[in-house]
Amino acid sequence: MAPIGGNDTLSFGNEYQDRVISYPTFTELNAALSQYFEVLESSMQYSMPTFLFRWPDSRVPELDEQRRVFDELDRKAEKLGVWPVVRWYDEDEGIYKSRFVPAQKEAKSDVRINYALFIATIASIALGGFLQATSPIFLSLFYPQGWTILDLAFVTIIFIASLMGIIFTHEMGHYLTARRRGIDATPPYFIPGLPQLGGTFGAFIQQKSPPKSRRDLFDLGVAGPLAGFAVTLVVLFVGFFLSIPVTAEQLAAIDAAFPNMTGSLPVPPVFWILEIVFSGFIPAGGTLYLHPVGFAAWVGCLVTALNLFPTSQLDGGHALRAIVASDKHKYIGWVAIAVMALAGYFTMAILVILLSQGGEHPGPLNDTVPVSKTRIAVFILAMIILVLAIPPIGLDIF
Repeated sequence: MAPIGGNDTLSFGNEYQDRVISYPTFTELNAALSQYFEVLESSMQYSMPTFLFRWPDSRVPELDEQRRVFDELDRKAEKLGVWPVVRWYDEDEGIYKSRFVPAQKEAKSDVRINYALFIATIASIALGGFLQATSPIFLSLFYPQGWTILDLAFVTIIFIASLMGIIFTHEMGHYLTARRRGIDATPPYFIPGLPQLGGTFGAFIQQKSPPKSRRDLFDLGVAGPLAGFAVTLVVLFVGFFLSIPVTAEQLAAIDAAFPNMTGSLPVPPVFWILEIVFSGFIPAGGTLYLHPVGFAAWVGCLVTALNLFPTSQLDGGHALRAIVASDKHKYIGWVAIAVMALAGYFTMAILVILLSQGGEHPGPLNDTVPVSKTRIAVFILAMIILVLAIPPIGLDIF
């Protein structure tokens, strides 16, 4: 067996070279490891305790036991102010390599920025809803007997509630999962957008500490899209219920009365399914004029689908990295970017490339304990949702 050294495969290591951990901590960590593992070798690298170890009798226990032991090790290490970065040194021989790096405590963010962006996003969504509520076609179809300011206010408010409900639920799925998994994260940063596209470009949370395990990384990745898509389905059903069936003759009359003001959305497959459910309400040869709440669901589908692409630092990319190694994640990610571009989202694909900068996903602190088969099934479900939710635009809308 080679001594510790040579090429450093612990991706969290080199950035802490100027930090020093005392030898009493080294001794305590060695004692903590010895409670659960056979310590084969130990040294100080970059002024940080580094160990080779394996399970007693070289017997790797069941997943639940692995998680329990490594979770306990995480808790003991954190009390000493360090994080254990665990990778396989020799997986065939069952030998781990771990370096204990100084735990980083980020300064608290200024929540006033979150509140300001939240208010700005509410305003931009409100403008988007108001533009739809005041559309001449919308008013003529939904309020043929005349409308009032209260009607416009009602449509605008339910549009805000629908779209903001989707985005807020998505981000709170991430935020609450981070809190539950002990990951330090900021409240959501909402992003105002073009009113013509709904008024928002989504939101994000900022992680201030890394996920400890593949399980944590997976849950953090899928929690937002799954929660947001559940609300999107409710909004979509309400939106279809509020929409108005239009015959072919009415559609032709609308085109004549409002030239260059009509159009159709490239709808995702989940819309096709709901059209079958509402088929009895859609006249032959006609269509549904989508209520603004239905458009909010369309935006929700778009946000969900784009986030679920299994690449880079997107939600789907986090979930994929929890299942596969870094090199496989990178190759699959490039395929996902190509599919994204072929689906018409060229600017989004370029943005993902720029953000990833061709680098590999660092993964969690402990990259050795695989996720359960249940989580793999959830990932497959997430990819099905991606297919159901992606509008095949065939052109770039950003």
